Amino acid sequence: MSTFSRLLNSLVHQKDIAVYPMTQYCGIDRTLMYKYLNGKDYPREQAIVDRMADFMRLSPLESEELLTAWQIEKIGWKEWNSRRNVEDFLLSLPDISDFSRKFKTAGGTWVKQTVNAPSVSSSHACYPDCRALPTQTALNNVISQVIMDEIQKENGRLCLMLQPDYDYLFHLLMRLGEYEHQLPIDHILCLGNSSQSDNAVQDHNLVYLQKILPLYVRALDYNVYYYYDAVESHFSNLNGLSCLILTSSCAITCTSDFQSGILYGKPEIVQMLQKHFDACREKCSPFFSPIHSIEDTCEMILKFFSENDEYYSLQPEPCIIPFLTPDLVERIIRPDLPGRAELISLLNDFLRRRKDSVFTENYHIFHTTPGLRRFMETGRSYEIPEDLYVPFSPEDRKLLLYRLSPFFPERYHLLRGPLENLPQNFHLWANASNGYMMFTNRKKETVYLLFTEPGLLTSFIDYLKNLEEKYLYTGEECHHLIEELLEHV
Repeated sequence: MSTFSRLLNSLVHQKDIAVYPMTQYCGIDRTLMYKYLNGKDYPREQAIVDRMADFMRLSPLESEELLTAWQIEKIGWKEWNSRRNVEDFLLSLPDISDFSRKFKTAGGTWVKQTVNAPSVSSSHACYPDCRALPTQTALNNVISQVIMDEIQKENGRLCLMLQPDYDYLFHLLMRLGEYEHQLPIDHILCLGNSSQSDNAVQDHNLVYLQKILPLYVRALDYNVYYYYDAVESHFSNLNGLSCLILTSSCAITCTSDFQSGILYGKPEIVQMLQKHFDACREKCSPFFSPIHSIEDTCEMILKFFSENDEYYSLQPEPCIIPFLTPDLVERIIRPDLPGRAELISLLNDFLRRRKDSVFTENYHIFHTTPGLRRFMETGRSYEIPEDLYVPFSPEDRKLLLYRLSPFFPERYHLLRGPLENLPQNFHLWANASNGYMMFTNRKKETVYLLFTEPGLLTSFIDYLKNLEEKYLYTGEECHHLIEELLEHV
């Protein structure tokens, strides 16, 4: 029996449901209903499942469980679980519009922190040749000490070879974003490969991505490199001291559950481990390629859209870039901006080369009603760095919405439900070979993180390509909203 048939049988017996009246209510043949109950078939349409739930008078929780079992039966556990993990990731993105000095403690509460920046010096702290760290408290205390010592050095450096599920360490690293002096951080992590069990509940790669994104938001000098392996078997207690934390003057090896470790201060050992780390990093691939300048951004996006792939975007406001024209560019670029003429020429050349992309059938933009309303109210779009332009005038906002409107809902899709609560300046683009995330960091700089990891690209595209209808506004609803916005701007 399948999960769906077992649950359906359980509900029928639990609630003493007569099968024949239910088949009549659902509008299906009794033989087919028994096939559903025996696990030999399943409903092809959700409407039948909804009628079953209605006839049995299921509670909202029971109805959701039955619908979930049907979805698993329809698309398979692996695909259903992957889409659920992507949705969980999207719904738990850091609020990158909030730049308050907050970080999350290990207990799960948010606390305020005021950090006094240490003075930069060339002094070196003295560490013992070898010292046991038998408890998690001892390990945490030493890690805090060595990182605070390292950030005071002119040429300090922090190297990590571990998974990003060490909450204490990553909360500590988030605090480093408050210092003016940046400590370079190189991080090697392991991503799960295809040998992982299809029945795994969590997608490790998405969990790790969720863990490291806040460090980019905090504007750290942070670089991630990855390799593939079976994560759960590679990082286990049986592998001993499998994690490495390395500074210019000491090294810490610890267990993958971060309960104990060893501190090494002997220079020969630190140098040997540094060579080992550098050799491993050379064999790994960069997780992200950060892009900061407007010139590099234009070049990157043009390359991104150069192939004939399908493109999927998830963002709060609609993508307006393809609808900008030279007259609009001239009106919005700040008149006092240094190098204004050169920038306008660059942007117009970029727009000219990009203008046809939205007219292809391979272009899918998913955005939110609050994002659309916010653009119409403020004239601001996070697609354009805030310090480059003045807000669009009400007339220009209407003009852009007129240009957008023919593409609803075939190319531009309005999101409803929980996805409406995306952070207001988070953007995700993906095709079969490349993807990027765009957001504003703590310094209010627009940052693009280009990634090519195939598993993540496949997961994001599959989720958006198969987004449930309940998460989307209908065409009629879209055009009604557009008319309302045009009337009130």
